[in-house]
Amino acid sequence: MKNIFIIYPGFPHYRNGIIEELLLSKKFKYTFVGDKNGYAGIKPYNFNGVENFIHCPAYKIGPFFFNKGLIRLALKAKADGIIVHSSPYWVSIILASIIFRVKGIKVFNWAHGLLSNQQNIHSKLYYYFFKIFFDGLLLYGNQSKNNLVNMGYNQKKIKVIYNSLDYKKQIQLRGLLKESERKEIREKMFIHPEYYQILFIGRLTSQKKLDLLVNAVKKLKDENIYVNLLFVGEGSEKEFLLDQIEKLKINNQVHFYGASYNESNNYKLIASSDICVAPGEIGLTAMHSLVYGVPVISHSDPNEQMPEFEAIQPGINGALFENGNTYDLKEKIKDVIKLIQIKSKSELQNNCYQIVDKNYNPEYQLNLIEEIFDT
Repeated sequence: MKNIFIIYPGFPHYRNGIIEELLLSKKFKYTFVGDKNGYAGIKPYNFNGVENFIHCPAYKIGPFFFNKGLIRLALKAKADGIIVHSSPYWVSIILASIIFRVKGIKVFNWAHGLLSNQQNIHSKLYYYFFKIFFDGLLLYGNQSKNNLVNMGYNQKKIKVIYNSLDYKKQIQLRGLLKESERKEIREKMFIHPEYYQILFIGRLTSQKKLDLLVNAVKKLKDENIYVNLLFVGEGSEKEFLLDQIEKLKINNQVHFYGASYNESNNYKLIASSDICVAPGEIGLTAMHSLVYGVPVISHSDPNEQMPEFEAIQPGINGALFENGNTYDLKEKIKDVIKLIQIKSKSELQNNCYQIVDKNYNPEYQLNLIEEIFDT
């Protein structure tokens, strides 16, 4: 049985779906290497009780990340393949990658690649970093792949692995919420639960451009189209948003739920909503909503997006609006409301499910990884 090492500075908690899928593999043994406490303040995955995990504490000096003990591990370890998650600033992982390649072991970087198509010093740095230090790339999206190929990177060395959450848990949950429960959830939060309910789930930060969403709700109200807006999350922008909502006099249409990390609870909040809107970069929020059958709206500028925005199919499972344009966001919300009105509930839900069930799940990722190292 081949032994594949997966090396991160630390493993985020939201990687649990793919981590657990890899641990259950009957074809390969996967050994995870990184800081058990995570990195960059992100809640870590809990490896307690997992035998094939090696703790290499992470620390930072200036902009550079290091993992204590990783170089020694690379020199001694016997492996049949390596997957790392690295940027040009993660020194220990780069040095370990060099050592493994000198030993004749293939090393793939599981990374974002190049999210922007702008060719500048930054993009060239990453292009040569990917080209020099790794045998190939596992990327989250096709846009990033195209950007690298357009710069000259060999497309045969790139596999698009997409992204995933706790898919197995989500599949068990979806479809369980009864209409009576859905109504009850909405009644607890809003004076008019019969209005269409728009959801944002995630950190309330400036990069999410949530003021655009609040303004869009006001513009809809001015057209006598009333919607409710549910924020699930906490963050530095909350006070600003509260002030904005007060000034626009839409208090009765907005509810702040707070942060929620329980998947069963998140399912109920998402499934009780009609549309998920992320005015800034969307990321894994797209997967979280689509897997539960709720259409998604985000902006269309690939240079300021996360790879997961590619899962949004306008007119099928959501819409894309012009980046920064509140008027267009308002119009796209109206378009998706029309979509909800003309499609049957089951048809619209299936349109949301399909892209996640096809690509954005741990089983797809596992099969792709094992295909790479099966040669």
